[in-house]
Amino acid sequence: MADDGFISGVNRGHNVFLHLFAVVVMATGPIVYASNDGGAVGIVLTVVLLPLGVAVWRGIARAKRRLLRLDEVGLPATAVVLSMEPISEDATVRVRLLVKGPDVPEFVIEHDTRYDASLRPGNKLVASVDPDDHRDFELDC
Repeated sequence: MADDGFISGVNRGHNVFLHLFAVVVMATGPIVYASNDGGAVGIVLTVVLLPLGVAVWRGIARAKRRLLRLDEVGLPATAVVLSMEPISEDATVRVRLLVKGPDVPEFVIEHDTRYDASLRPGNKLVASVDPDDHRDFELDC
């Protein structure tokens, strides 16, 4: 969970709705351009939204690959919640975790995530850690 970028909600499946969203974002500019017989608005929307849609599509693929890699090579570990503090007005919290396992060297990491009742200080969580990049992990909350 080190860095999911600006894409959240990706799972190991097909992510149909997220891909449809990316297609809609990519197609909006050209559709506006074509429906208005050209025009500055269509050009601006195409220039802005087409690369954004491509970035969303690539972010979905990158997040899915990361999750599948953790399934393949992830090492089992335990994450102990050291502290939790709210960092915004919504339900986002910053959690400080001590991650350790039989094949994982002990390390402390801060992670921003949505609030969950299991993220109370002192709680132990099951984790899977990438052996090549210990900052890339997944918690089972």
